[in-house]
Amino acid sequence: MAVSGSKNFSITRSDIIAAALRKVGVLDASEGPDGDDTSVASFALNLMIKEWVNDGVDLFLRTESTLFLQPDTKSYTLSTDNITDSYVETTLSAAEASGQTVISVTSSTGMTAADFVGIKMDDNTIHWTTIVSVDSATQITITVATDDDAASGNKVYAYTTKSDRPQKLLYAFRRDVNDFDTEVSIIGENAYRGLSSKGSDGPPVQVWYNPQGNQSTGKLHVWPDNGGKNWDKLVLIAQHLPDDFDASSDNADFPIEFGSALVWGLAAELGSEYGIPNVEQQKLWAVAQNKLDKALDYSGENASVTFSLGYN
Repeated sequence: MAVSGSKNFSITRSDIIAAALRKVGVLDASEGPDGDDTSVASFALNLMIKEWVNDGVDLFLRTESTLFLQPDTKSYTLSTDNITDSYVETTLSAAEASGQTVISVTSSTGMTAADFVGIKMDDNTIHWTTIVSVDSATQITITVATDDDAASGNKVYAYTTKSDRPQKLLYAFRRDVNDFDTEVSIIGENAYRGLSSKGSDGPPVQVWYNPQGNQSTGKLHVWPDNGGKNWDKLVLIAQHLPDDFDASSDNADFPIEFGSALVWGLAAELGSEYGIPNVEQQKLWAVAQNKLDKALDYSGENASVTFSLGYN
């Protein structure tokens, strides 16, 4: 028996909508949705996938982002400050005096014009600007001149794209100059507000994240606030929303094992829109929940859990 040898089956917004409308009896196999059906179903589909995050659909929506810290900075905006999912790291190959725009680096590999670039200054700040040009394998030109001296061997960071604003922080780690990680506690607003001195000196050990209820901003409060000495970076494991379905050809931002759950879930959401009798709606919802539960069970993290006995 021959098999295809391929494992690349995927579904688009158009596929999901058409299949869901067939489940509720709006379309037959030879029909496609009209503009009104597509508009109604797209709206319901986008609402549904955002709500699914509340049900625990998040393992594959997690990202590891790196926030670059500055000395004496208590809070960061996790969409406009220097935070990214991917960056390159090198060092200065020669000392640079204040006021320089042509910078000598050990390697410019991975850097491109218009990238954000940060140069560690001798005062422990990171001088952030953008790259005008990558002149050679060991030289770049930057937009804004350095504002302090920087010794040979100081770190240089470059990245292209800022991270999306996190919905929720799951884990946080302080990363030192030798790339050793130390876990940082995520605390709530009440605990953060109760800290007596927000300007305490030392490496960050606690953070409070306020997502601020919209898609453009989110504030991370760090305590103590004196990053930038031996700890330039805070690594954040965050939960994000799935990508929107904007176009008919958009693929789902989900593993394919969620395909059936997407179709049946949308069918259940559309039941009341198309006047499906309550009994039939209940059947749709039962199947939809079963499909989602199966997908969630499969997508759970396969990791060991250790229990220990405590003695008083």
